[in-house]
Amino acid sequence: MEEILDELKIGEKLTIGVNAAAEEIGLFLASEDVSASCAFRKKEWDRFVEAINKADKKINS
Repeated sequence: MEEILDELKIGEKLTIGVNAAAEEIGLFLASEDVSASCAFRKKEWDRFVEAINKADKKINS
C-alpha cells in the first residue's frame, strides 16, 4: 500500500489521509468523534474529485 497523503490535520479536530493499493484508492477521514473510510476504483476517484471540485467552485463563487 502506497501512502499518497499521510494523515494530514485539516482542522482543529479533523484529519484526512489517502493511500493506494493495486486498483483501489483509499480515503480516510476522522474527527475525534467518528471516522470513515472509502475505497474507490480509479475512475470513481476521478469522478469523486471532479464532484468535489465542482462543489468547491460553487462554494467559492
